[in-house]
Amino acid sequence: MLRPLLLSVAFAAVAGSALAQSQPYEQVEAPKTWRVEVGGGITHGFSATGNTGDDINYTAWGSANYKDVVYANGLDGLGWNAVKSDDFRAGAQLRPRFSAGDIEGSSLERPGLGADAALYAYKRFGGIVVGGRIAQDVSGDDAGMQYFASVGHQRVTPVGLLRVSGYVTGGDDKRLQRYYGITAEQAPGSGYQPYEASGGLSGAGAVAFLAIPVGKRFGLGGFVNYEQRLGDTKDSPLVDDEGIWRAGLIGVVRFSSAD
Repeated sequence: MLRPLLLSVAFAAVAGSALAQSQPYEQVEAPKTWRVEVGGGITHGFSATGNTGDDINYTAWGSANYKDVVYANGLDGLGWNAVKSDDFRAGAQLRPRFSAGDIEGSSLERPGLGADAALYAYKRFGGIVVGGRIAQDVSGDDAGMQYFASVGHQRVTPVGLLRVSGYVTGGDDKRLQRYYGITAEQAPGSGYQPYEASGGLSGAGAVAFLAIPVGKRFGLGGFVNYEQRLGDTKDSPLVDDEGIWRAGLIGVVRFSSAD
């Protein structure tokens, strides 16, 4: 049975530079007018296309950044840092919402690729960055609102850049029902009884990411993540386990302006 994802929260750690676009971690590289990254990798426990997370899945990656103000990447979509200082960032994003994937042997209609409009704010206190975002479905999928909050820390180690963070995520009634509930109309022929998922916290987890530079242009990264499902999400008949492990490896090639 498919293990539905909590909207790819864990994979946000795969590309360290992506988080740096919206979160004010201390800079470890000289600023550039623009940057572009392309690459890909393999993941377990995560699939942007809705494939079964237990499989080993290939995931492509791309990102672009202009003066740390306007940016785009495969996780955050299109973003704008409307307020930007050394230790604070706030702005808006048009985020992709990934497919939940079909459940083998069931006719239950699952959410497909959609889009959320999000507002976010993050503040750095010393070496700790805290903040979060709220996101609302704008693709007409009746997927409601999601919220996300995190606390993270990064440091440069002899091996590479290490980032660790903890997070919680949740949503309103519409969001959790769309992904983890079963309506009375959907139940016949689906193999499931009706299940109502109410809004609230849906998961909490921790993730560690290590980025290793390979020369000036290339980079390698790996992540490991554990997430504990909470509330009605944990009890949903669409979820096999109360907790899930995710891991992945990714490689990128980087391009940037000369300054």
